[in-house]
Amino acid sequence: MIKKHLFKFLLGFAVVFAIGVFFVKWGQSPPCLNADEASFAYNAYSILKTGRDEYGTFLPLRLKSFGDYKMPLLSYLDIPWIATLGLNETGARLVNFPFVVLFPIVIYLLALELFKNKLTAIIAAFLVTFSVGLQSIGRQTHEAYSAVFLLSLATYFFVRYVNKGTASYFYLFVATFFIDLFGYQSTRIWSVFFLAVMVIMALKKNFKKKYILIFLAAVVLFEMTDVIYKPTRVSSLLFYNNVGFRAKIYELRVEGGLRFLYNGVVVGAKQVADQYFTYFSPQFLALDGDQNPRFGYPGMGPITLVEYALIFVGLYFIFKNKEKWRYLVLALLLFSPGSAIFAWQDASLTRALFIIIPCLIIAAYGASSAFKEKKIYFIAIMAIYLMLVVYNWDFYLNHYPKRALVVRDWQCGYKQLGDYVKENYHKFDRFYITTKNGQPYIFLLFYLKYPPAKYQKVAHLSPPDQYGFGQVMGFDKFIFSMNPIEQNKKVVLIGYPDDFGGLSDSEKSTFQKIIIRTQEMFDIYVPPVK
Repeated sequence: MIKKHLFKFLLGFAVVFAIGVFFVKWGQSPPCLNADEASFAYNAYSILKTGRDEYGTFLPLRLKSFGDYKMPLLSYLDIPWIATLGLNETGARLVNFPFVVLFPIVIYLLALELFKNKLTAIIAAFLVTFSVGLQSIGRQTHEAYSAVFLLSLATYFFVRYVNKGTASYFYLFVATFFIDLFGYQSTRIWSVFFLAVMVIMALKKNFKKKYILIFLAAVVLFEMTDVIYKPTRVSSLLFYNNVGFRAKIYELRVEGGLRFLYNGVVVGAKQVADQYFTYFSPQFLALDGDQNPRFGYPGMGPITLVEYALIFVGLYFIFKNKEKWRYLVLALLLFSPGSAIFAWQDASLTRALFIIIPCLIIAAYGASSAFKEKKIYFIAIMAIYLMLVVYNWDFYLNHYPKRALVVRDWQCGYKQLGDYVKENYHKFDRFYITTKNGQPYIFLLFYLKYPPAKYQKVAHLSPPDQYGFGQVMGFDKFIFSMNPIEQNKKVVLIGYPDDFGGLSDSEKSTFQKIIIRTQEMFDIYVPPVK
């Protein structure tokens, strides 16, 4: 009986471990809430209270937010948590918890559908459960995690439909993918991938053409929302719209050499190729990961070196054994960076987060193949893997949140600033706050639980800058500038230490300071009323 249900028991353990991984030192790593998290949560709160987002748009299909027009799914999913627990960090960050619980199950089903091998499937489920790269994103309010979950689920329904020929699985695929399109900007490029797969299969008489039209209709319906909202953030991320890219071409031309090479097409193609191969490098996947401290840190790779090596082993055996879905699995892997390689920024884990899924499924196939070849190989591989994965998690939980760069990039200090404002709101006529630490307005809305109906009446965002972001210049008593111009007003200045260079040492001695670990995040100065 135990042997018969062994894999079900193991899958249950994987789910239990996933829950444990999610909650261990929860609230400590990551060290604080960032602006994007506050934005998703406050918009969920606003929709809950008024049916409208922070700018007054009724049931929005995009969140204007900072002018980046975020996909709204995460805010809608967060509404039940905010309604139950209130507008706080706990309510905000539990939004990904259901996906954390279900992820091992979905990956197990997907791997099983691809290879019909329970050992491969259960290993894949555990590898996904313990992936620092994947689960660290799930511990924060980030849309990439839910988007990758839904994309994995959609892929399962697609493969299941082809294997079984049951129409209901295709409609589940389309429905899941359509919902995922509203989950994250990077998902849209996967419509090209699935469309190409369907066309190839239709040419081989393995796919009904009418289903291609149904899928296209769903994608076109989604794209109509772009026409309505006209988001600028997506285009601003493209490298050829970046000032630095144009400056690079100009610099090459000025320096001389073969000028016919120095144009947008050639330089751009080289940059795209460099970016693409970066995502498959051991430096990105197994060693350092994302250079943005919110999503990675040197020495904290998304997967371990053992898993990286097993990818090559897995591909060898997948093609040696002529697995039915070998080309699809390889295509999933090779296409994964597609949504990220055209961005001007460095390699981004979140935009290419799905790459972890085919990597670990292939690695699981490699591990199960080692088990079949010689069990001692499998035991040795798993022993080294466990050592590395424990090291990664220890670093993430105990060291990562204490690093100065991490504390600053996570925009820590706003919770304490919110407490200060609540205690002193009636003592001052104006609060002047620096904008050097992200978007201060959204933190005040979040931590003050500012009434959405009241804010919607005054909400105003400046036009987008070259990066696609606008600025809120102020609301209520809050002015987001360090240049007070009002006379005979009792004001408080809240800034970075370098914002107060003109003050004397005696004036600086009156400062209140917000210090997070060793980092001085805000200085608070009350100038005398003139």
